[in-house]
Amino acid sequence: MSRRVRRLATVAMGAAVLLLAAGPAYAHECVNASKKNQAAGVQVVVSADTGEVVWVSNGLQHRIDQGLVNPDTGEGFSGLLGFDLNGDAVADVSTFIVGPEMEIPEQAQFNGPACRGITNIEIFFSQCVSF
Repeated sequence: MSRRVRRLATVAMGAAVLLLAAGPAYAHECVNASKKNQAAGVQVVVSADTGEVVWVSNGLQHRIDQGLVNPDTGEGFSGLLGFDLNGDAVADVSTFIVGPEMEIPEQAQFNGPACRGITNIEIFFSQCVSF
């Protein structure tokens, strides 16, 4: 696969994943607030400013190349999606895209402190992160 096609597929994948994460279920996605290195284990990093993909793991790129993950729809993707908040192409916060509803159950998100452990991403940004 040529670099240009790979780059287009990567951008399309990131856009699809971002759209899935930003849809109606967005307020129910979660983050591990206690995770020291938010970039650890992330498979794709999206710029919070532009919505563009800034980094894709080799493993995810390999699954895209094999046709296991559809870069147009995001079908087949599950794992950690990272958001770059400061423009350095590294995930500053990550969220889980897992399960049949592409989220961790709501009870797990709201069952503890806002700024420690698994928590709702909307609560995390409103109560734990200062810009």
